[in-house]
Amino acid sequence: MTQQQKQTPADELQQFLEKGSQVFSDYVRDSHDPQRPVISEQFTKELQKEISQFPRQGYGSKIWNDIDAICRSSTNTWSPRFLYKLYAAPTPIGVVSETLLGVLNNNSHVFKASPAGTLIEQAVAKQLAKMAGFPEESGGLTFPGGSYSNLHALLVARNQKCPEIKHKGLSRQLAVFTSMHAHYSIDKAAMAAGVGLDNVVHVPTDEQGRMDPQELRRLMRQAEADGKLPFFVNATMGTTVLGACDPVEEIAQVCQEFDAWLHVDGSWGGPLALFASSLVPSFSLPAGKVDSLVINPHKLLGVPLQCSFLLVRQGLDAMQQALGMNAAYLFHETEAGCDVGDATLGCGRRPDAIKFWLMWRFYGTDYFVSRLTHARQLAQCLAHMVQTRVSSTGRWVLFMEPASTCVCFWYVPNSLKTCVDSLYPTEWGMVTKQLCDFINQKGSMLVDYATITMSQGQTIPAFFRIPLNSPDVTKDTLNDLLDTIEQASIQVYSPT
Repeated sequence: MTQQQKQTPADELQQFLEKGSQVFSDYVRDSHDPQRPVISEQFTKELQKEISQFPRQGYGSKIWNDIDAICRSSTNTWSPRFLYKLYAAPTPIGVVSETLLGVLNNNSHVFKASPAGTLIEQAVAKQLAKMAGFPEESGGLTFPGGSYSNLHALLVARNQKCPEIKHKGLSRQLAVFTSMHAHYSIDKAAMAAGVGLDNVVHVPTDEQGRMDPQELRRLMRQAEADGKLPFFVNATMGTTVLGACDPVEEIAQVCQEFDAWLHVDGSWGGPLALFASSLVPSFSLPAGKVDSLVINPHKLLGVPLQCSFLLVRQGLDAMQQALGMNAAYLFHETEAGCDVGDATLGCGRRPDAIKFWLMWRFYGTDYFVSRLTHARQLAQCLAHMVQTRVSSTGRWVLFMEPASTCVCFWYVPNSLKTCVDSLYPTEWGMVTKQLCDFINQKGSMLVDYATITMSQGQTIPAFFRIPLNSPDVTKDTLNDLLDTIEQASIQVYSPT
């Protein structure tokens, strides 16, 4: 091809988008075909044979063969039969927003590198903070996932409590407190912050998996008696396994007694408190008592991965003071809140807030309320189905009523011999794992299991853990799920 014939970037992009619009819309359309697997072990193995080939001369338009191979071998989150993790498919406007970010290729570490992204990020953070009951001066930033948001919250709290750490390092033992059912990212954050895993106190929970405030108070007193400084308490709004919400109001009172930073990890359940608190009244935030909050719109709200907000009551100034380096070669803006990268540990930043902002503007607040309502109603519906369903090949056992949008249960085949003295026989966990593996290997549906240890020290055997999220999931989907589990049980435990 001569220089005169060479395509411009705009022409090449147009060709890709025209071809891509058909390929990707077909992919999404086919995801609702019951014959289309959610995951395919065969296609994954085929891709594995090709991925180590890096040609000297590019494939050109044949690259669509690779794109097709990636689509066929990837987990199809657009399918309503994807019941595996806490997120689901993005929305069409979400796909458009991801494309927009790729076209812009802006870096939101400094204002002039991403003016629109910076302004939108601060506007969305301000709105979320307002909905959370934070004061006017509050603010926040996006991070690549809830784990990084939690890490930054802990670091801001640490450096504010002990400002000398920023320059001199740790000079005394600090203590972090979190529920025994909290996400492991709190432990990792404490490890990264130099607090140490031995100084992370896992507070016992009640029978519903919620942190016990009285135990929190006792353990914080014990830490003080041991010469440690209790500086950070994490309350979880939507625990990873059970979807429970810690009693934030009561925990806030304990934090005030010890002058400790109260952080709420609402990565999963935060949207319920901000957009639809009437659905689950226990998901609420006491105004003026929470120091920081994490919310992941890429989970319950359907924003494309990844989009996580850390909101701080004291605003961006507190974050910048705690973590900023004032690198003069990079941060030139003098107006507060412009070069936001200095308020983070990193440098390069995707303007992920644009995805949430566009989705919010396109659908409106009512869409989020409707989506959350649908997810909550589906969880209640599935729990009821488990409790009332009659099977000739086994029985269904609900672990507990869903606290939010996740349902945990067992299916026990009639042929299973169990220990009659145990409330939750360990054999149930073995069955759950085997049925999950069987179903997922078939690929027509993708489901997951989990186990958990209660405060009394009892380890609950693995149970099906089904998070409800996608608006495309219906009662028929739930019936298909239970049918699939029963059929898998017959094939695994009663083969003909």
